[in-house]
Amino acid sequence: MIRLAVQSRLIPGDSLREKHETALQYGFDGIELSGFPMIDLAREAIRDKVPVSAMCSGHRGWFIDPDPAQIAACKEDVRTLLELGAELDAPLIIVPIYGRTHNLPPHCGTGRTREEDEALWLDGLRESTDHANQVGGRLLVEAINRFENSISVKVADAVRFAEWADSPQVKAMGDVFHMNIEEADMGASLEAAGETLAYLHLADNMRLEPGKGHLDFENVFHGLARRGYDGWASYECNLSGPAEEVLPLSVAFLRRVIERAATDAGSKATADEALAAVR
Repeated sequence: MIRLAVQSRLIPGDSLREKHETALQYGFDGIELSGFPMIDLAREAIRDKVPVSAMCSGHRGWFIDPDPAQIAACKEDVRTLLELGAELDAPLIIVPIYGRTHNLPPHCGTGRTREEDEALWLDGLRESTDHANQVGGRLLVEAINRFENSISVKVADAVRFAEWADSPQVKAMGDVFHMNIEEADMGASLEAAGETLAYLHLADNMRLEPGKGHLDFENVFHGLARRGYDGWASYECNLSGPAEEVLPLSVAFLRRVIERAATDAGSKATADEALAAVR
């Protein structure tokens, strides 16, 4: 069964231990670390033995930052986070950059061409993959929409980069908020990602908790069920009200969607087996 996590920033509590316990009370299976600096959060999780599903960025700079000093800072922090992630058995989520894109006016880009940005991104991904291989850390390449970056936009992009890394330590992930902008069929895109898909971010169409908007979660989880996905799906969203009120309702909503998708996938598999036996 798919496991549901929620970002630590969304849960009340004075410590990660308290947040984790509260998340379980709300109906989640775990928490994802979200905040800055991520290094401090990861060290707290290790110190207090708090299990986490993943670490969401939270480092300095970006792999294709306009400032070379920030690129170097990004690589340095990612190396440290891979080492901490190995201790936590939790992957680090990465993107080429957030908030700069060639798909908006020129001043919104990085000052380089798209080709130069991709080459720089691959350089950082290669260096980070090599370190992950050495220390046992893991990376998740995320796809985010065209208005927030120009390099890893669709799930197929994230899959391509993860496969380019050529390491079992590097996988791809999707985010249904971004996919709702970029993908014609979210379920089909997730299914097509195959075994390279190892994580998913959840939010409704306006970035609130699932169930508050019109995003087609039935399609999303049917695609995952057809793929046989049994990994983490984590809330990365804003909240429409107090966490203690809206999150348990949202989790209950998604549990029903997931159960229906699993039942439908099982029924189809049974029908296919019966048809094959007749033939």
